Amino acid sequence: MNNQKNKIDVLLTNAWDRIGYNVLRGLAGKGLNVALGTDNYLGMAYYSHYCAAKFIHSNYKLSEKNFIQDVINAIQKFQASVYIPTGEEIFAVSRNLERFKNLNVNIPVSDINTLEMLNNKIFSYGIAKSAEVPVPDTIVPQSLDEIISFIKQSGRRVVIKRGWSRSARGVFFINGDEDENVIRKIISGNKLEFGKFIIQSYVSGETYGVSLLMNHGEPRAIFTHKRLRERIKSGGPSTLRVSTKNHLLEEYALRLLSRVKFHGVAMIEFKYEEIKKQGWFIEVNPRFWGSVGLAINAGVNFPYLLFQMAIDGDVEPVLSYKEGLKAKWLLGDISVVAKNIFSDKTLSEFKKLLNEADIYDDYYKDDKLPFYAWIYLLFRRKLVKLK
Repeated sequence: MNNQKNKIDVLLTNAWDRIGYNVLRGLAGKGLNVALGTDNYLGMAYYSHYCAAKFIHSNYKLSEKNFIQDVINAIQKFQASVYIPTGEEIFAVSRNLERFKNLNVNIPVSDINTLEMLNNKIFSYGIAKSAEVPVPDTIVPQSLDEIISFIKQSGRRVVIKRGWSRSARGVFFINGDEDENVIRKIISGNKLEFGKFIIQSYVSGETYGVSLLMNHGEPRAIFTHKRLRERIKSGGPSTLRVSTKNHLLEEYALRLLSRVKFHGVAMIEFKYEEIKKQGWFIEVNPRFWGSVGLAINAGVNFPYLLFQMAIDGDVEPVLSYKEGLKAKWLLGDISVVAKNIFSDKTLSEFKKLLNEADIYDDYYKDDKLPFYAWIYLLFRRKLVKLK
């Protein structure tokens, strides 16, 4: 464990989950001293021996003002050279970049307008089209009649997505033969506001993620993975994935992020029809992503490269990595396999948990405590919900 008296190189926030934990490992594994912040004492990475220092900050969702002040206090206390948000608090940080100007700290993120445009599906689809990246047929409906007309013209299954949504939340599927009352119930029952969601034709294919480090629109690292299993069949985070290459999708991803001169790390999701070799843009995560541990272990250490770029202004491009490496989100996969068993599959499904992955997002033999702390956190959350 690093000595807390050593100078802190990097400060992380919102590092309670597997994303923050893998970002921590990527940085500390290169010998950097990391001060890690969470909004409670039950964060996964909070119990890692890779932390050089720890602190508690306010929840950015409950009070952005208090969160920013807590981060400023932590930067001043630890005199960190670089500050990296690990999750969706990146929007709060980018919105308040002016408040960090006199702190002598580097924060490698894009401006708030760029982040919000990429994160909002209404705008990101427009950016993709302008960059000549294929997208499913998409409209932003202003009325129920527009939705009915779109479904009839499409002649097949369609997808409704909130403009600002994450994973499978805010995503709804409608079959081409649904009547008007069913569609109306979906709209009203989920409090969807016209003009604030998209509807698009459903496209089939495998799900790929292309992750990039960009320096003001110029690529500095790229990594591609293919999803092998997802926690929710309709989408959401993957529980099993493999490192791979897909030059077509990588070209699409570069076009899109270069279009807005993106700065920092991002992961772009695509659907890819492997027989026809055709891909479609699905969404952008303009921040660190759930499978970042796979990229790090395959040879593209995005957290460390981001740190280097923040300190030196640039970094040597990293474009090669180990292909065929499989990573699993162990706790997420356990829940998927358990559901399959209870829906009438056999206990042999559990064998998959032991032999189909090379590494895990959330369990490392050299640092076991975070995994068990995370189990306790999930168990405690379930109890609170039950109460």
